[in-house]
Amino acid sequence: MKKQMVAVLSGSLLTGMASLPLAVFAHGGEDHSHDDAPPAPIIAPNNSGIHWELQSPDVELLGALHDGKLTLYASHFRDNTPIPNANIELESKGQKLLLQTDANGIGETEAAWLQQADKRELLATVQAKGVNDLLVGKLAFSNGTAQATRLTDGSVFMPQAFQQILGLHTTTSKPQTVAQRVTFNGVVVTDPNASAVIQPPLSGRLLAPEDGFPSIGSTVKKGQILAILEPAASNTDKGDQQDKIAEVRSELALAEKNAARLTSIAGVIPQMEVDAARNTAETLNARLKALQSHLAQQPQPLLAPLSGIISSARVVLGQQANAGDVLFEIIDPAQLQVEALAYDASVAAQITGATTTLNGKTLTLDFIGSSQQLRNQALPLRFKVEARGESTLTIGQPLKLAVKTRTSIQGTPLPASSVVNNNQQQPTVWVKTAAERFTPHTVKLQTLDADTVIITEGLPNSSIRAVTSSAVLLSQVR
Repeated sequence: MKKQMVAVLSGSLLTGMASLPLAVFAHGGEDHSHDDAPPAPIIAPNNSGIHWELQSPDVELLGALHDGKLTLYASHFRDNTPIPNANIELESKGQKLLLQTDANGIGETEAAWLQQADKRELLATVQAKGVNDLLVGKLAFSNGTAQATRLTDGSVFMPQAFQQILGLHTTTSKPQTVAQRVTFNGVVVTDPNASAVIQPPLSGRLLAPEDGFPSIGSTVKKGQILAILEPAASNTDKGDQQDKIAEVRSELALAEKNAARLTSIAGVIPQMEVDAARNTAETLNARLKALQSHLAQQPQPLLAPLSGIISSARVVLGQQANAGDVLFEIIDPAQLQVEALAYDASVAAQITGATTTLNGKTLTLDFIGSSQQLRNQALPLRFKVEARGESTLTIGQPLKLAVKTRTSIQGTPLPASSVVNNNQQQPTVWVKTAAERFTPHTVKLQTLDADTVIITEGLPNSSIRAVTSSAVLLSQVR
């Protein structure tokens, strides 16, 4: 759908105080939206001459007229990136001209008649990949300069060609109410329901299963044999067990004889006495078997209680392990948690969630809860890692958490890269107020998360275009 927006902007005659070298835009591009081949890249011309600009919510056009030739710069209004391979039609008072931008969003054509179009209405149609826009406005000519210049009010005039060279990109934002956030230091920990330790129940010698011991990083399944324990018994234990076996064997022999005798006279004596004798013999027989099996214990397999990854392994073939030794540790890498410490206990009641950044990717953390017991004068907090994607977390890895609270704050959210320090080391945001004009604003801010801040003071109470990359270079213009 086409959009229409009236834009009337004017400029002023600028005297050069600092300049940058002109450059040749040499890399090419492909036209993915039109059959016509794009024109060859254009050498950025001298930026002096008559300037005019038109804007819509999606497109910004800047025209430079010099010696009857028009150089047109087409950019995305939101981020100030060029619109490559765009077909543009300009119309005013029945006169039209067509041109196509190159891979750098620059188009050039003869347009002597446009020099007499000051104060006239201009209709511009822009068609490119992802762009289909209509701009209508009255031309307001101004004199341009080829130099980047610091103006008397502190703003900077930056020619459009140099903006592309420096990579000056922007983003749009406006004042809004967002959840206030606080920053905590956290560390990755295991989920108690998705981690396990393997410990032998008694002392013995370790034997490897058929496929050998699993090593660190190996994937194991629930019920898999990790090691085999061959129980060990001391000579004293063996002697005591043998004495008990001999004693029980003797008692069993007497009980069996007594049961046989009473069975032979079962009709003479009460049946209850016969049954009691038989029961005594059976009990002693079961006790003897138990003692004999304990004397010669069979090897016991040590099984994985859950599926996961072996995070530590402390086993060697033939190793003598004591009861309670930690032989293996298993974790499920898909279920990890993050622990943080809050030195303000009242914050815990306001937490609704958190985020953290790892390798340039944002991870979402769900708040589980907080302890009711201080640790080193701080309250432990637990978060569950959600929507991790392809990011790799490791146990013990430190993280910087941006914790969201129920308290709201008013301001303009911006990427953290939008804030740079000025010459007085004050936090500053550069706002693009026109196609080639940038204004600095000294601001106060708070951190929302690892990538975002909110400007609470210093910016206009309206929608703005803030510079997000190479903003520090604007401060160097004199």
